[in-house]
Amino acid sequence: MRISTVMVTGIALLLTACPHPHVSSPPSFPPSWETLIHKGDIEQEHWRYAEAEYYYSQAVKRAQEFGAEDARLARSLRSLSSVTSRRGNYAAAWAYAEQALGIYRHLFGPESGEVGMTESMLGNIAGDHGSLGEAKQLYTQSQRHIAAAYGPQDPRLGEPMMGLASLYLMTNRVGEAESLVRQVVTLWAKSESPDPSKLCLALRHLGALLLTQNRLDEAEPILKRSYETAQKRLGDNHPQTAASLSTWSALQLVRGHPEEAEPLYGQVIHMVERSSGTSHPEVAVALTNHAEALFAIKHYAHAEQQLRRAIAIYEQQTGPSSTKLANTLVSLAVAVWKQGRRDAEPLFTRGLTLTESTYGPDHLALAKALGLYAQFLRDQNRNAEADAFAERAESIRAKSTPGHPTS
Repeated sequence: MRISTVMVTGIALLLTACPHPHVSSPPSFPPSWETLIHKGDIEQEHWRYAEAEYYYSQAVKRAQEFGAEDARLARSLRSLSSVTSRRGNYAAAWAYAEQALGIYRHLFGPESGEVGMTESMLGNIAGDHGSLGEAKQLYTQSQRHIAAAYGPQDPRLGEPMMGLASLYLMTNRVGEAESLVRQVVTLWAKSESPDPSKLCLALRHLGALLLTQNRLDEAEPILKRSYETAQKRLGDNHPQTAASLSTWSALQLVRGHPEEAEPLYGQVIHMVERSSGTSHPEVAVALTNHAEALFAIKHYAHAEQQLRRAIAIYEQQTGPSSTKLANTLVSLAVAVWKQGRRDAEPLFTRGLTLTESTYGPDHLALAKALGLYAQFLRDQNRNAEADAFAERAESIRAKSTPGHPTS
């Protein structure tokens, strides 16, 4: 089965105001810094970022009592940076990470392992914000510093390697992305104390990469391993289990079994809602994936409902400009168009504008969106306009073929 344009975008994606976190009443005595960090780590692992941000913010306050150059303050700031970035506040996340980086450089030198791990965090923020060149430089520096400090087989190297792989995928360097993710799978599987959450993540990304290349027989055992590991080691209520089931569902969709994939995607939505809340950005991801299965069985009205809900979540949680929001707007335009409604055009216009501003003018995501818009215009018998958009899409694709620079 040929993979659809929207489907590939959905697979590749396989991450402001929030409600006040629901946290337990404070004890009669102030919790220790270690307790606050531990609680924040647990909440972050389960994708409850508002709660994690609360605990990490408290950890920063407690760590400030130890001095402005204390490693505990740097650790708190780096953790706070991670969840703040995931909630879409990139400016604050960058400031926290840079402050942590300055402390680590002062304490341990400019090329220490802690510096490398903080550079990886900055790479994540830069990449999420669309600064791909800066992100690549940060990931490369991070790898060098972590390897020098801890050794070439240290599992901490997996973080910048996964980040770099995501950049390669975004710039259509799929082979290089796959090579890196395979290395991370080996690194994390063979570590002294394997982290099942991280291993499932790497396996899932490797399987998704194979799906985008239509290498279904290779992807199947990897995705099965990811889901079974998550179920056994993490339990049904862990978000990594939901994410692994989602990618397994994508395999069924690509194999041409949307009637099997559709209820699985519905199950994923409920799993993420149970573990992380109904307004979590990963719920939006699950909704857009479910919409893809609904597209395949031509349930466009239901797909529209799921996509509109996803857009509302993205607008609330990640702000008015993000790559995921751009992708979802284009998908919504297609859902409306397929129902024979002309009000798809303003959705296409908004989606194209946001796609270009978030991805850049030469990204394949924009080419895909332009191609879909061209199809819509042809359906409206506006062939001259359609030709212009199709030509621009083809020009972008030509730049991304082997032999042309992509980053």
